[in-house]
Amino acid sequence: MNITKMCTFLSAHRSSWNKKGIYLSLAILFSLSCFKSLAQGGSRASAVYNILEYGARPDGQSVNTAAIQKAVNDCHEHGGGRIEIPTGIFVTGTIRLYSNMELHLEAGAVLSGSLNDSDYLYQKDFGFSGPGAGGRTGILVAHDEQNISLTGPGRINGRGKNSMWMDSLQKGADFDRKFTRQRDLYMDSRFGRKDGPVLWKGNYESRPGVMIIFSNCKRIYMDQVKFQESPNWTVAFLLSEDIHINGVTIENNMSIPNSDGIDFYDSKFITVSNCFIQAGDDAIAVVSSSSLVVSNCVLHSRSCGIRVGYNVFNDHNSGDLLFNNITIYDSNRGIGIFQRREGDMKNMTFSNINIQTRLHSGQWWGHGEPIHISSLPGLGSKKAGSISQVRFSNITAFSESGIVMIAASKGLIRDISFDHVDLTITVSPLNNGYGGNFDLRPVNDISKGIFSHNIPALYADLVSQLHIHDMSVRWNQGLPAYFRHAIECRNCDGLNIYGLQEFLPFDETDHRGETIYLHKGGTADLQKIRSSNPDKKLTKKDNMD
Repeated sequence: MNITKMCTFLSAHRSSWNKKGIYLSLAILFSLSCFKSLAQGGSRASAVYNILEYGARPDGQSVNTAAIQKAVNDCHEHGGGRIEIPTGIFVTGTIRLYSNMELHLEAGAVLSGSLNDSDYLYQKDFGFSGPGAGGRTGILVAHDEQNISLTGPGRINGRGKNSMWMDSLQKGADFDRKFTRQRDLYMDSRFGRKDGPVLWKGNYESRPGVMIIFSNCKRIYMDQVKFQESPNWTVAFLLSEDIHINGVTIENNMSIPNSDGIDFYDSKFITVSNCFIQAGDDAIAVVSSSSLVVSNCVLHSRSCGIRVGYNVFNDHNSGDLLFNNITIYDSNRGIGIFQRREGDMKNMTFSNINIQTRLHSGQWWGHGEPIHISSLPGLGSKKAGSISQVRFSNITAFSESGIVMIAASKGLIRDISFDHVDLTITVSPLNNGYGGNFDLRPVNDISKGIFSHNIPALYADLVSQLHIHDMSVRWNQGLPAYFRHAIECRNCDGLNIYGLQEFLPFDETDHRGETIYLHKGGTADLQKIRSSNPDKKLTKKDNMD
């Protein structure tokens, strides 16, 4: 079964992923199908083109762009084959890849980004635009191509710190301190700024672009290659399909902004497996894309470990997304689903995921939420589309904030389920300087950028058909008083909670408010609600229909 047929099968049977417990088997079959079809694909011909034979010098100083491109062009002109990067450090600017070729980096091989910004071409030179911060490209680009492999075990190093003032910090204008709990003291230097983000040198357009770009490409395969120190997004796919990524390592500097791991825009038929991604922004971002399976990955992010949304380029839909067996650690947010334009985002499953999030100092988006779902008009938009059919199962989280779900109006977020979720709320050393706020950026209304709010373990506003089954909430000792309620729902319809256990510190007299607080809204079915304190009031309903 080829990759397209497998994705069609997955989509046709998506309603059974949770009901019959077969989604993991489908993901494995899907992954193996991708691996087989791509590993045996046309990009691996017998001809070999070693860049040393074209004048490349592995001295870590000479700029080898012309020599490497000559090897690539020769391979292309002869119908494809393998371009070999041998052991050594090869400095280069932008290289264009073509169809039916494999770029192989041997053990000890390093493609090192040039320190001269002019060695990086502009996206418009290739006929596309959009991905990344600024308009340049990075080290590798393919546009309108197919059957391309990028294989290791060698490395590609973007030398990102060269593009940054590493001792200077960003200051943003996408929120107003007067709306925060701390007011003028929010983000004050006395609370530390060790998490960055740092400033880039020159203007926004001058730094190197996305390190690896595939635009309008088909049948792309990556295996066992390592990416380091990207000055921008690391790997981006735009309008591409049939993509398989396995065993990839990304190690970016955590203080560099916009250094995403892997971004998918308007792409489909995708697998990502067995990867380690450390990124100074989102580790994996999925925007207006579909038929995607991510499994067996470890993610570390200054923003979201997994982000779905910020569809800033268009109103296209996203859906049929499966994330399984993933660890997200030391991140600002675990999973984020953001609708900021019109369109539909639906049918997403997140299963067997361990999450550890914390508050971060500095200008990063997010406030330690393990899961964030919001549908609000973003910059330049008057309306926001819908988010629906989202399933979370077997989630374990240790977080310095709670789950947040907020919609601009009824019907925009609906049919959300949590099944077997174990959430522990931990104490942050940054609570005095950053805690007790919600962060909804990017959003049109600056008063909703960052604003003061009590922190429930799970908060929902204007969410319909919210289903919670077997959830536990543990409050660590020493939390500020603004941590209140295991679950707080406002303006919610069709709420169903079957099995909620709240655990309070034994010697803490503050009961954290009622276990469940409901304010305005429709029907609510609450069963098997428990607290470790037998004297605590379990539920409060205020102005319910």
